[in-house]
Formats: sequence, C-alpha cells, structure tokens
Amino acid sequence: MILTTKEKLKKAALSAFAQKGYEGATMQEIAEAVGINKASIYNHYKGKEDLFLAVYEDVANKYEKLLKRMVKESENMSIHDKLLYMFKEYILFYYRDLHISLFWTQTLLLTPSEIRKKLYSDILKREQPFEKKMLETLSEGMQQGIIRRDIPSKMLMSYRAMRDGLLLWMRIVPELSGEWIEVFWKDFWLGISERNAYGDAREEPQSSLDLKGVLNPPLSTSLEKMYTTTCLICKKEFGIPFSDYRYKDIKYKRDVHHVCDDCGKKVQEECQKITGLTPELIDLWEVIFNKKK
Repeated sequence: MILTTKEKLKKAALSAFAQKGYEGATMQEIAEAVGINKASIYNHYKGKEDLFLAVYEDVANKYEKLLKRMVKESENMSIHDKLLYMFKEYILFYYRDLHISLFWTQTLLLTPSEIRKKLYSDILKREQPFEKKMLETLSEGMQQGIIRRDIPSKMLMSYRAMRDGLLLWMRIVPELSGEWIEVFWKDFWLGISERNAYGDAREEPQSSLDLKGVLNPPLSTSLEKMYTTTCLICKKEFGIPFSDYRYKDIKYKRDVHHVCDDCGKKVQEECQKITGLTPELIDLWEVIFNKKK
C-alpha cells in the first residue's frame, strides 16, 4: 500500500509523539523522518496541534473499534469467559503495538492541559457503550452468585488497574510474555469471585462446553480449578485444590515447597521400607507419645 505524504506525516508523528510526548516532539524531526522540508508540513496540517489531533483521531478510532469488537465477539460467552476474553484481547492489542501504547500514556499524562481536557471528554464519550456493557456484566455476575457483591464501578476500576498494570509490567519485564496473562487473571478472578462459608472461592462458572451439556471435571481433578505449584522432587507442575491444607502455604508463602501426590507416595513407601513402620504403627506411636506428654 502506497502512503500519501499526509499519511506518512501521521505515521512519523505517531512515533515522535509516542517517544517524546507533545512538548518534546518537533515538527523538524517529523519532517526529516518523512524526507520533506519542515515548511512542507503546513501544506497538509495547520500546525503541531492539528497534526497531533489527526494522530489522536486515528488512535482513538482504533481504540473504539477494539472495544466494539471485544463486546461483539464475547456476546455469547459466560461471565467468566467474557471478562477474561476482553482482559486478554486488550492487553495483547497494545502489547503488539508499542507506539500506540506509548502514545496513550503520553497523551493522558503529559499533553498540555487545554488539549488534554478536550481529549478526556472525547475518550469518555467513546468508552460509554463499553463501560455500560462491563457494568452490566459485573452486575449480572453478582446476581447469579458468581461474583461477590460489591460496587460494580469500583470493581471495574480494579479490573482496569489489573489489566493496565500487567500491560506495563509486560513492557518492563521481557519474561512476562502473553502466556502470563491467564496466570495473573486467575489471581484477579479469585479476588472478585463469590466465596462460601469457609472462605474458599466457589468453582469457576460453567464454560461454553457446559452450555452444550458437557460437564467440567470435578474440582479435585481439574487443574483449572486448583492453585498450581512445582513439585520439589520431580519438578513437574501439579495442582492443589483450594480446600487442601497446603493451599495457603503455597499461595502466600512462595518459598514453601511441596511434593505432588505421586512423589509423596513414593517417599512414604521408601520410608516404610527403611523403618519398617506402617502408617498404622506411626499413628499408634503418636497416640502413645502424646499420652506420655
């Protein structure tokens, strides 16, 4: 696709504004990036603000298109899957396009106040349908007992903070690639999920497979409904149900290590061979020892 000079200017300006902000970017460097004289820019744009607003319009249109696509494509998903899908799609969209991501940061924080006020008003107007849909989804989840009762708008703010915070850290820490999104999402979902009388998170809502009549595997056999860690012996990942006594140790004390059930059984069998003590004899010994105390 052959770009016109006007389109080339917007592309160069996006890069300049994203890296240096509105104040830092100069018309001279934008002109040099395109290969024209600075004066030639004014044949296409009135000035720096006009060029900036043209770039903003393109970026904002892409953002609005992304929001509409996410809402449409997640329409028939379950509450959990819908929230996860939009969480993930948003992050990946901006993670793959550094210039647009940085442009938004510069625009929302460092643009001159008189321009920023106009942009805020425009952004809020574009976001209204998406925000309304998100609040409806959260409220529906609360009514169904899937999400704990709270103020939907506050919960939406937490959702955005987690989403944008993870996007930022994926930029800073190269190791945090896209595959980590669902790992961090699990922590967020456990935070907003409804809980039972024991303080444990309820099972995740039915997936799209459930809607077709295919049941999920039980909690004790589904790694998706467990907290995962690595076995100290075989180094393989294994799941621990939230009801297991080891769960809190692993979740809140990351230096605590455990072994999977298979390795634990092997260790127990080896100990029995060496000591000659069966589990029944150990239980009996503990009863006698406690009486002596």
